Amino acid sequence: MELEDRKKKQARKARRKLVLYLLFGLVLAVSLTPKGKEFWGKACSASGLNGREVQEQLLEIHVIDVGKADAILIRSQGHAALLDAGTVGDGDHVSDYLFRFGVEALDYAIVSHTDSDHIGGMSQVLWDREVQTLIHSSAPGEPETPEYENLKNALRRFSVELRQVEAGESFSLGAARFTVVGPISYTGRPNDDSLVLRLECGDFSALFCGDAEKAAEEELVASGENLQADLLKVAHHGSATSSTQEFLERVRPRYGVISVGPDRNRLPSQQVLQRLEEMGTKVFATDVEGDIVFSYNGEQLTVRTGRKAGKIW
Repeated sequence: MELEDRKKKQARKARRKLVLYLLFGLVLAVSLTPKGKEFWGKACSASGLNGREVQEQLLEIHVIDVGKADAILIRSQGHAALLDAGTVGDGDHVSDYLFRFGVEALDYAIVSHTDSDHIGGMSQVLWDREVQTLIHSSAPGEPETPEYENLKNALRRFSVELRQVEAGESFSLGAARFTVVGPISYTGRPNDDSLVLRLECGDFSALFCGDAEKAAEEELVASGENLQADLLKVAHHGSATSSTQEFLERVRPRYGVISVGPDRNRLPSQQVLQRLEEMGTKVFATDVEGDIVFSYNGEQLTVRTGRKAGKIW
């Protein structure tokens, strides 16, 4: 009788284990879906368990690690903008990142240009949250690509306001102000037709260059526009076709940030890194640091990355 009872207990224990394993598998499977990721991201933020959450400052610039692509979240005083959103495969990751930092709506979704590694994930972002306005340049023509068609469909589906901007125009985001400094002219080459935006917030400034290359940089230098910036989003993932000496001398950045990942081009270019080093620019890159967050409180600029955090200015 004792042996029989023992066998029954072992059987009950085995059934409980099986049920627990099945429940764990179900939770894990659900957690890997977009809605599951959203739930756990919000839960971690609410509980304070999210170690990568940063206290909201006057200005935050989040350079999201999307490999050799661009996705930059900018926040100020409760307002948020997303500049590019990586590739199609990055869409869920960018959307999850926004949820993790409590960004449930965007004042602006900004498209620097129509290359797939900049607009690919934007349609997913539009499906996942409210976006008031999509900002893009007035460059003529539309690419016949799946990424662009997906973006157009999402814009129609959610009736997002479209705003085309040209050099000289500006718009505000909380305490920050963006000025469109480029492109000066349209070439029909997507990289050189990239939006170039200069941000000012207090005595801090940043310059975002998309994939602008040498020809666009030469026009910017010749235009006489104010290009000086404390922080430079290094153009075209650190390619040697951008960041010319003359352009960098006009910008004179204290800090540079490169959104880059492993690929056959072996970016960032050593030429670009050397030019920045000779100028005294401290460089951060996502392939080394992971996600990079610059925070400005009106007096100090700090940086937080996947590896370290601290005051840099």
